[in-house]
Amino acid sequence: MNKKTRKYVGVLLIIAMLCLSVGYYVFFAVNTTSSSDGTYFYIRKNDTYQTVRQGLISNKIVKNVQTFDLAAQKMNLSNTFKPGRYKIDGRFTNVQLIRKIRNGNWDKVVIKIDLEMTRTQIMDHLVSSLEPNKEDLIEALNDKCMKENGFTDENKWCIFLADHYHFNWAVSADDIIQRFLYEYNTFWSAERKAKAKSVGLSTKEACILGSIVDGEAVHVSEMPTIAGLYLNRLRKGMLLQADPTILYVVGREGRRRVLYRDLKAKNPYNTYLNKGLPPGPIFSPDKRAILASINPKKHNYIFMCAKPDRSYYHNFTASAAEHRKNARAYRKSLNARGVKR
Repeated sequence: MNKKTRKYVGVLLIIAMLCLSVGYYVFFAVNTTSSSDGTYFYIRKNDTYQTVRQGLISNKIVKNVQTFDLAAQKMNLSNTFKPGRYKIDGRFTNVQLIRKIRNGNWDKVVIKIDLEMTRTQIMDHLVSSLEPNKEDLIEALNDKCMKENGFTDENKWCIFLADHYHFNWAVSADDIIQRFLYEYNTFWSAERKAKAKSVGLSTKEACILGSIVDGEAVHVSEMPTIAGLYLNRLRKGMLLQADPTILYVVGREGRRRVLYRDLKAKNPYNTYLNKGLPPGPIFSPDKRAILASINPKKHNYIFMCAKPDRSYYHNFTASAAEHRKNARAYRKSLNARGVKR
């Protein structure tokens, strides 16, 4: 190899090393800011690539825009990004960041439907945690699919069973409702449906009764007894006279006792005025209360009253006279503690 050739090869090696260095810098050097460590970046279903790019820049996730643009162009990010919520590490390279968004490696959102959540609370929780707005969710909940599955405007709220659910943040409103409907149908196995039928309840009615049982029971151990009591009243054609339904009508906030005037409120959910179960659940019930409703304890109780000892247990009886005695003792304890409402 002559001197000229060696010089030429040397230049090529230098150029190659420079290209490798530039390529490494563009693709494999850290290019997310330390302030973005643990930051969530949201891509909506209708976002364009320009919206995504601008969001990465304006949220100060990307440090060097030029190298990001080069890497994004080479990796075809503009045509492959996926909607969702992405947790961005402050040590991501362009390749790591682009692959995460391009491959749809979004970070799940855990939706927790708590015990005794009201309808408003459920909607507000979904809207605050996922992309769809309340109007879209309500429209999806009113879809004909719900009626095709035997739900009414009131008992359709039975699908929101208390539990944890994992979602993509950018899920559609229809897919949210379909997911809850799927989980509801999964919960109601053939065995559980048969048990509900054996006590004279449909699956929706079991959820409604479960919400009342949940409202009455502080101690899970009492749930089967309370469920059996209400089923006894239903079989006898008696009014349920369930205080949790009254609190649903007049509002539970700040209430510690039910007043006589509350019992006169004209409302489909007032079980002191209307026979049978109310038209829908009063809130999202504990699954254990639903299961207690289809696995009730057999007894002859038709009356119950909270014990006056503040234990949150109940006195159960089949005697009206004994129930009146228990009720007087409980009211006396409330008055002694100054509980007016």
